[in-house]
Amino acid sequence: MVTNKLYFIVLLVILLGCNKSPNIDCENPDYSSCITTEPVDGSLRIIVTKLNKNSRVPLTLYQGKYGAPEKIIFNDTVCIVDTSFFLPLNYNYYAIAKYINNGKTTYAVDGDFFQKYSKTECDSVCWSIKGDEIDVRLKY
Repeated sequence: MVTNKLYFIVLLVILLGCNKSPNIDCENPDYSSCITTEPVDGSLRIIVTKLNKNSRVPLTLYQGKYGAPEKIIFNDTVCIVDTSFFLPLNYNYYAIAKYINNGKTTYAVDGDFFQKYSKTECDSVCWSIKGDEIDVRLKY
């Protein structure tokens, strides 16, 4: 009975080890895909639907949560599908796109918390950004 418990503990220690990923080579680390400088801002991408070749989409981008905006970041029409804004991190952002098609008005709303997060790899901290895309395309 004691042998089984000891075997289990040894196996558990071996499996958990130092909590290092087996896919990371810490002897010869490659930090080419690792951002080691902590970001304070980043690129927030907004995607809209173009109804036709010449269509323009009224778009409003807010800082804050939906229904309780802190401020308007952008309020204009866009004529390209993919627009980016360089904005501070660790804030909520949301966008509203207005589409008029065959006399009917449709609004698309999406938002996210635009944030940074860190992950330790070997002896370095790698930074990434989450919530960097707002999709206000029409869903068919």
